[in-house]
Amino acid sequence: MSPQRLLRAVAATACALVLGSTTAAAVSTSPPRDQLRTFVCQKALDPPARAVSVQAVMRPVTGTSKMQMKFDLLRQTQAHPRFAAVHGRGLGSWISPSNPTLGERAADVWIVNHPVVDLSGPATYKFRVSFKWLGAQGQTLSTQAQTSPACYQPELRADLFVKSLSMTAITTGPSAGKTAYTAVIGNRGLTGAGPVEVDFTNGTAAPQPAALAWVGSQSTARQRFVAAACTPGSTLTVTVDPTQSIDEFDYANNALTMTCPAASSG
Repeated sequence: MSPQRLLRAVAATACALVLGSTTAAAVSTSPPRDQLRTFVCQKALDPPARAVSVQAVMRPVTGTSKMQMKFDLLRQTQAHPRFAAVHGRGLGSWISPSNPTLGERAADVWIVNHPVVDLSGPATYKFRVSFKWLGAQGQTLSTQAQTSPACYQPELRADLFVKSLSMTAITTGPSAGKTAYTAVIGNRGLTGAGPVEVDFTNGTAAPQPAALAWVGSQSTARQRFVAAACTPGSTLTVTVDPTQSIDEFDYANNALTMTCPAASSG
């Protein structure tokens, strides 16, 4: 988790809703002692623009000398289905009002807006906000906890990968005696990408570059290379986006290496 930064203006894709406190009876006119109000879930292509935010409101109970809050951000992924705490600045520690006397008066209200940005995906996030009231001697008078709704953050970026490499001997035409190498480039992501550089290396020869105009979301494209027939046992490598110029989710699958077979298929 990147350090928490000031939340940008919420984009049009943000969703917001207002929560009612569970600590106040429906027929009561007294304001709740602890409450979560505005919850914002902002989705974006670029992780730094992804955000989740909640507003917590706290009022004193009888005998309060000091109020404290703690914000925990919980994350759930497909690999880890149980919600677990996210580590980051401003998370998991008790905070107090900048005014040390806030909470000593019955009408005091403490409002904290807590945004977290630069969220990874795909993942689901939610806040758990804890409230604590302390007396004049530092004793705990009461504690409460509230949980926000869930915020699903999809991974919207492209994820290019090399799916396969095949070869066919060329027997006619100007390139007779050479081999056609066909690389299948895939994109597992939710956003298309292009132009996409693809490099092919045959043994120790210099990489042969080519470019695909576009690789659509969750689709494949083919890139053909014509080069000398490979030597059995030598290494063939195809690399997509070798300079990592495209904002991708995962660069670890951008290359495929295989051994030249004993006899090329024709």
